[in-house]
Amino acid sequence: MQIVDHSALLAGQTLHWYEAGEGLIPIVLLHGGGGTGRAWMAQLAQLSDRGFRVLAPDMPGFGRSDWFAAVEHMQDIGPVLFDWLDSLNLKTAVIGGNSMGGRVAMSMASLQPERVAALIVLDSVGRELPDVPIINPLTLPQAGYTAGLVHDPARYKARTPYRTLDDARELNRGRASFARYLDGDRIRPDPRLDLTRLTMPALLIWGRGDQIVPLAYGKALDAELPNSELLVIDQCGHLPHIEEPDMTNHAIIDFLERHQIR
Repeated sequence: MQIVDHSALLAGQTLHWYEAGEGLIPIVLLHGGGGTGRAWMAQLAQLSDRGFRVLAPDMPGFGRSDWFAAVEHMQDIGPVLFDWLDSLNLKTAVIGGNSMGGRVAMSMASLQPERVAALIVLDSVGRELPDVPIINPLTLPQAGYTAGLVHDPARYKARTPYRTLDDARELNRGRASFARYLDGDRIRPDPRLDLTRLTMPALLIWGRGDQIVPLAYGKALDAELPNSELLVIDQCGHLPHIEEPDMTNHAIIDFLERHQIR
């Protein structure tokens, strides 16, 4: 299935996304704080081949998307993405995300749960665990940056979709945008997040070796949500969708088919 680049003006600003496949209920996948929509290339390819429509935007300030004047804090991203879905006449979607993207996905599901058919969260923060430290990836030493994110840097290097100089430039811009969103603050859940509103089916995927957002956060979130299931991937770190794409994709497809979401 062909993966297509799209961009559109939204409130006078450009929003860029990747898209593939067809389906009544689309899957919207949100990248992490240092990434772009390209992080989901394996999911765009494989899920669309299985009959799903997949969209992976560059969130405001990342990749090829502009910084939106109305977006000052991370929790401001969700309303912009709902406006984007409205512009595409998409009233309902599966919303998923990794790390920062998972935080935004949960915020969107809390804000307008009636529009979220299912939730997919990969290695993200949905509640506070004061005794379990989170590492801000921006604080990792340059020499050990990849090793801090993933279980096997060599395997990540072989599987990463970020390969060109343009990709590197977009990733650098993304790290600067992530720092701007954090504004020196620690990584924590959206302060407005109401987990009691997340009653839709939820798939949680965690790398057992995640050093950034440890597995304890996945277990705590699974215990909190009424309709969730947790998949833990061995020999995997903070980026399961890139480190173990086949296992991640199989889990997503199985989850959506069991819940008859297409």
